[in-house]
Amino acid sequence: MREVDGLAASQPAEGPDHLLAVMERFGDRLVDLAHLVLDDDAKRSVQIAFTSLSDKIATTREAFDGCDGATDP
Repeated sequence: MREVDGLAASQPAEGPDHLLAVMERFGDRLVDLAHLVLDDDAKRSVQIAFTSLSDKIATTREAFDGCDGATDP
């Protein structure tokens, strides 16, 4: 999470899409690392959790994409 926080602070102009992509990569790396140290049941739990997180990130990205060009009332 420090990596994500650091990017948000150091590269705010990149916007939420870049931040969401970093979060997805971070989640993928965590799953890869989990597969090295966890038993099969724990691996499945981690995979399910990060698949859910990835889906939520995709939904968030779609919401931001839907706001492109929108103006405040």
